[in-house]
Amino acid sequence: MASLLSYSEYELIRNYIYLYHTDEYLILPCYPDQIADSLNSTFSQQNALSRSAPIFSYSNSGPRTVQVTLNLHRDMMDEVNIDASNINVEIGDDYVDTLIKKLQAVALPRYNASNKEVVPPMVAVRFGDEVFIKGVVIGGISVEYHIPIIQNRTGDGARYSLVNIQFTVYETTPYDADSVSKLGSFRGLTRSLTEGIKKNN
Repeated sequence: MASLLSYSEYELIRNYIYLYHTDEYLILPCYPDQIADSLNSTFSQQNALSRSAPIFSYSNSGPRTVQVTLNLHRDMMDEVNIDASNINVEIGDDYVDTLIKKLQAVALPRYNASNKEVVPPMVAVRFGDEVFIKGVVIGGISVEYHIPIIQNRTGDGARYSLVNIQFTVYETTPYDADSVSKLGSFRGLTRSLTEGIKKNN
């Protein structure tokens, strides 16, 4: 059985959410049951005289959206090497509690008081070597709590054992047909992001 270090370094690091505005990354120890990766294309339609088919003029494409649904089991999270992420787990919380708080923050900006500026929320989401997207979360974060109820590890309370989190990322970087035909749903991953996470890990 692999050690926690090698497990987190070679397996879990491929499933993560990076929060650009807070410079935090969340290691996800599970794959979503389902990922919906969608891209729309829009054409304007004109009906020409004496023509049986309309004339379609290309208007625009996108934005590409990736809808993610995570099913987080607290008992499974006990095996996660929390040190693989650069987030702090508060006293009384477990890794699921922390993930919920951090994911809820992806819908909100961060205010930099020293520079008097609002830093908009931007995220990067990766699952394995198949799906990657960088963009913004539109529509907010949905969190559902499901039974059974389990006792906290500290013994001073109880929590729902299963938590479902759902959110949708909208891509902000434009791509053309040539790049998408080569990279597909894994487009947009930069070496600086990958090396930065590995360095912090």
